[in-house]
Amino acid sequence: MSKRHQIQGASRKVARALVLGVSVGALGACDSLLEVELPHILTDDAITQVTSAQVQVTSIQALFECGISSFSWTAMGHEDIFESVAGVAGGVHVFRHDPGTGTCDTGGTSSIWFDQLMGARQLTSTDPAKLGNYGGSSAVPGVYDQLVSNGWIAQLPGVGQRLAAIASVYMAQSLGHFGQFFCEGALDVGNMITAEQFLALAEDWVTNRALVHITNNGADFALPNAAATSARMAALATRAQIRLARNDLAGANADAVTVLGAAATFNFWATRESGAQRRNKVFDSGTFGSPFSGMLGINTFWNGPTRAPNPATGRTWPTTIPFTGYIFLGIQPDGRTLENNNTPVRWAQEARTPPPANLPVSLGNGSVQDPRVPHIFKSIQGPAPREVPNKYTAVENDIPIAHWRELTLIRARFENEVNNNRAAAIALINGMRPGAAGCTPVSATCVPDISGAFLTALTNGVDDASIVGTTDQQEMKMVILEEARREFFGGESGRWHQWKIQNTDLMWFPRFQGFTLSGIYRLQGGVRFNWPQDEYERNPNFPPGGIINRGIGCTNANANQVADVSERPVN
Repeated sequence: MSKRHQIQGASRKVARALVLGVSVGALGACDSLLEVELPHILTDDAITQVTSAQVQVTSIQALFECGISSFSWTAMGHEDIFESVAGVAGGVHVFRHDPGTGTCDTGGTSSIWFDQLMGARQLTSTDPAKLGNYGGSSAVPGVYDQLVSNGWIAQLPGVGQRLAAIASVYMAQSLGHFGQFFCEGALDVGNMITAEQFLALAEDWVTNRALVHITNNGADFALPNAAATSARMAALATRAQIRLARNDLAGANADAVTVLGAAATFNFWATRESGAQRRNKVFDSGTFGSPFSGMLGINTFWNGPTRAPNPATGRTWPTTIPFTGYIFLGIQPDGRTLENNNTPVRWAQEARTPPPANLPVSLGNGSVQDPRVPHIFKSIQGPAPREVPNKYTAVENDIPIAHWRELTLIRARFENEVNNNRAAAIALINGMRPGAAGCTPVSATCVPDISGAFLTALTNGVDDASIVGTTDQQEMKMVILEEARREFFGGESGRWHQWKIQNTDLMWFPRFQGFTLSGIYRLQGGVRFNWPQDEYERNPNFPPGGIINRGIGCTNANANQVADVSERPVN
C-alpha cells in the first residue's frame, strides 16, 4: 500500500513517519497522553475507514502540540529572552527567518516545528473548497473532509460532530499560526496566500465550522487531551487571537468577554508528558540539565546608532533598546514597570556578583521583584553560568496555546484603544496581577497595583515626563505592552513574538544585522518567517523568479537580501 500524503510541495514532508506514544489500541483509554501512532504511517485504505476517525483527530492534536512545543522554544529568541551560546543548537535563538522543517523534536537541539503544524492542517482537510480554493487535492482527503462530505458524522452518532469540531479548532490554530507569523505561504502547491488570507480562512474555520459543529453536538464538551478545556471556549479564544492579528480589536474583545465570562481563569493547553516528542521543549532544552542558551538582559549590546534604522519608522534605534531584558525585573510600589525610556524597571543588578551563589545586589530603587519572570543561575553548555528561565519546572508541564491573561490584555487594549477608557484598562490589569491590592506586606508572589501618582499620570490627559508618550492613550499602550511582555514570558506558543509583530514601530528586531551578544551567531533578522525554500523553487503557482520571491508578502522585502527584513504583511 502507498503511504498517506502524496501531495507535492513543502507540506509533503509531513509524510515522514512520526510516532508519539505507544499504540493505536491505547487510544480508547488515553486522556492526558496522546497515545497514538500518527496516520502518516497508515495506508490510504486505512484512512478511508470510519473506524480510523478518532485516531486521525487525535493525531492532529499530537502533531500540532509537538510543533507548538518546539516553536515555543524557538520563539524565545524572537522575544529577546534567549541567545544561543553553546556552539550547538545555533539556529535556534537567532531571530530565524525561516522555519525548521522535518521530524519534530528528535533530540535536544532540534527546533523543528513547521511540518507538524502543516501536517495537522493537512490531516484535517485537503479539499480545495474548504481551503478557500487556494490549494488542496481532493484525491487525498483529510479526516474532516470525510466526516462532513463522506457521511462519517452520521455513522458516528454522539461522536462525529465532536470530532469535526475538534479538528476544526486545530485547523484554525494552524492556519492562524501561518497568518500571524509568515509573510506568505501556500497550501498543497496552491497559489500564494497572503497573511491576511490565511487569517481570514482561519477565522472562517472557527465561525462556520468549529462553532457550528459544537452547536450541532447539542452541548459544549471538554476538549479531549487538553486538560478538560471547553471546546467552545477554545474555539472562541482561538478566534480572539486571530481577530487581534487582523486588527479587529472589537471582535477580539467580544470573544474575550465571552470566554472570560464563562471561565475567569481559562486556559487552552498543549498537553505535555515525559518522553521525546511529548516533552515540554522549553524546559527540556532551555532549563533542564545543561541547557544550550542563556537569558538576555536589557539590550545595550546592539549599539543601535551605528546600525540601520528601524524600517517601520525610519528612526535609528537608541543605544538602549526599549522593551528588552528579562533578568531581575522589578515593579515600583505604584505599579510602574517601565522607566521613562521604555526600558523595564529592575529590582537588582543584571549580573550576580560574585557568581554563582550570592543573591543579586539590590538597586535600592524601591522596586520589588516581579514573580512572573522566574529564572535561575546555573551552568549551561557555554563559556560560563548564565540565567535560564524557570517558569516550567518539568517536562510534563503543559504549554498554553491561549489563556485568560492574553484575553484580559486584549480587553485592556480594547478599552484603551477603542473605548478610550484608561480607568477600565487599568482595572483589568490590576485584576490580573497576582497578590493583594497594594502588596502590603511585600511578598514573592505579590505584584503592586497601578495606583497613586502613576494612576493619575495615566488618566490626567496630559503628556507626563515620567512616561514615554504624547497622550494618555499612548502612555497606556506602553504599559499594556510591557504587561504582555512579562505575562507571556517563558515560551507560550510565541504569543509575545506575535504581539511584537503587531507593534514593529516600537519593538526591536535585528533585521539581519550583527551578531548575538556572545558574538558567536549571526542574527538572521526575521520579523515574520519565510515559507520553506522549496515552495519557491518548485511551486508552479508561485510568481516566476523562484527564491527571489521570498518575503514579497511583507513590506520592505529586498530582492538582494532574501532573508526576511519585513515589518507588516502586504494584504
